[in-house]
Amino acid sequence: MKILITGGAGFIGSNLTEYFLNKDYQVS
Repeated sequence: MKILITGGAGFIGSNLTEYFLNKDYQVS
């Protein structure tokens, strides 16, 4: 599954990015 995260530089965005990367999602 591909996930687009906006505001990746923010606190919540960076935590979501790390979470999805740990779950082997493709994060863009």
